[in-house]
Amino acid sequence: MAEKISTKPIVKELILALVTVAVGFFAFWLWKEAMPLFQSGVLNNATSFVAPIATLILAASFFLLSALLLNAAAVRYTTAGAVVILPFFLSLPPRESLALVPIAGLLALFASRRMRKEYELSLGFSTPKIAKAGLPLFFTVASILASWFYFQTMQDQQKAVSAIIPRPVTDLIIRVLAEPLKQSTGLPEIRADLTVDELFTLGIRNELQKNGVALAPDSEQGLAELLAHQRDTFAKQYGITLKGSERVGDAIHRVIIERLEDVLGPFVRFLPLISALAFFFAFKAFTFPLYLVSVTSTALLIRLSKMATIVKSERREIAVERLTL
Repeated sequence: MAEKISTKPIVKELILALVTVAVGFFAFWLWKEAMPLFQSGVLNNATSFVAPIATLILAASFFLLSALLLNAAAVRYTTAGAVVILPFFLSLPPRESLALVPIAGLLALFASRRMRKEYELSLGFSTPKIAKAGLPLFFTVASILASWFYFQTMQDQQKAVSAIIPRPVTDLIIRVLAEPLKQSTGLPEIRADLTVDELFTLGIRNELQKNGVALAPDSEQGLAELLAHQRDTFAKQYGITLKGSERVGDAIHRVIIERLEDVLGPFVRFLPLISALAFFFAFKAFTFPLYLVSVTSTALLIRLSKMATIVKSERREIAVERLTL
């Protein structure tokens, strides 16, 4: 019976370690899956980010709990390292991330060590004080991982350029400039969802009506020739290929990307790295409110665990070193 009681805390610690690693891995997997949304600029659907944000907060809370409750140093540091190292292997090939793996691992170990030390040396228990010692480092590692996933989606040069001006931004530009473009081109309407052929057909019909030329029922062949000529002229002018079935928004977006690549010249190959660095700082700033929420969620988890008798409070005496004369 005594042996059974003595092994119970060990089982709890192993379960906590496994849950911490699993939650962290799942959280970073969700962020990896969300990265294409950043690349495409589709950020208006907030529900797509609820699960990644919630699981990242939960992962931070369990990371903090593992630093406090895992008494065996080997288990504690293995757990801290596994939480941030394993997600790197979600993106293949892993050899490209070998430079970041030791950095992330060391930061995670340092964060866990600092929180554990603060916990052991504190005269009272304060979740915010303990979290402050290492949880910001955890979110720094989370930013590194998120930036790595983002970098993976930007490996294609054209995708990297597209990230500067995402497709939805092009649609917004078209809506804003619809009236000026209508006045300058003579087209009756310009919408991003129209096909290129539909837009040019509207323009041709509008121009013929202005000149008092009525289209006869048997003049569709001539209209098709005019349409093909106008489409080819536009394609040659802007250096793109058009079939006519493309959406206007897609065609204009391609024109913008082509011009941007011409302006950037040889520096375009550095765009994935530059974009990833910018994303790192943006994500790091984004994690500040997540840090505050995770501190609260950790305190809530501790209270619930006490109510469920998973953890308990006990008084301990510690020796403190002081200087005297």
